Amino acid sequence: MVRNIILWIGWPVLIGGSIYLFLKGRHVYNLVKGSLVGKVVKILVYTMIVEMYSLGIVCTAYMFSSTESAYLVLPVFGIWFVMFVLSLRVLINAEKEARAITGGTVAK
Repeated sequence: MVRNIILWIGWPVLIGGSIYLFLKGRHVYNLVKGSLVGKVVKILVYTMIVEMYSLGIVCTAYMFSSTESAYLVLPVFGIWFVMFVLSLRVLINAEKEARAITGGTVAK
């Protein structure tokens, strides 16, 4: 049952969250592209997406291989979710700072 809860909640959150993370990251990148901040934001977003799906695939495979593994995977997903929220907060703050620096205009 825990495995099903993780799968039915975890994967939609992963997919929806990664779409939001990509769109927010692209928006911030467009504000400051060409600068060091833009490059850092771009690699942060790509890294987070690769790590999130790698974690999701490995944990899902592990949960299907062992019935007790869901209890080990649950804290991993909890930690991932906290880090995901922190990453989104950093992107939101970066967007605010980029808007203040650029006057809200998108870099060409």
